[in-house]
Amino acid sequence: MARTVVVANCACALAAGLAAPAGATAPNGGGASATAQAAVPAPPRYRAAYRHWRVRLRHHHVYVGRNLLHRRSGQAVAADTSSASKDELRRSIHRMQRRWSRWLRTNPQGRAVAFKLKVRRQVPTWGKAQLRSIAWCESKNNPRAIGGGGAYRGMYQFSFSTWAVVGGNGDPVVASRWEQTWRAWLLLSRHGAGHWPVCG
Repeated sequence: MARTVVVANCACALAAGLAAPAGATAPNGGGASATAQAAVPAPPRYRAAYRHWRVRLRHHHVYVGRNLLHRRSGQAVAADTSSASKDELRRSIHRMQRRWSRWLRTNPQGRAVAFKLKVRRQVPTWGKAQLRSIAWCESKNNPRAIGGGGAYRGMYQFSFSTWAVVGGNGDPVVASRWEQTWRAWLLLSRHGAGHWPVCG
């Protein structure tokens, strides 16, 4: 009986000795691993994207924020992304993208930039060339031109009804040159140059 108890005690001690290190080191090891993971600098593409968005917002005078990243030791790290984590940069980039989208939708200057980007990216080369020719012929590239006793307005001499057909609101003369160009492209691509019988 005594021998059985001794063997059982040895087995328990051995099991405890094997289990204890795993249980004791797992939290420390896991914590150290998580800390090391959090301290790993973000990949270069995240740092490049972060700088790109800050430059874009500043170029257009859109509010960037004093410090989109967290403060470290009382210092702002917006300019130095070398020690920023991937998650920090991702959050900051998303904030800047939301600000940019809101500015494009709600700010008059932002709307002009949005139409400028549309013209640059979506109008083919031949379309841009033809629109330049039409604008020069119709108004000498003057987005505030008014002709036909007030019936035709803007760079492309839209009538109010034609302006409305391509989604324009209000007076074409008030719209930016980029919005006028985009709507002229919609008219040209959908209905041809017949709306400009002389200059088309």
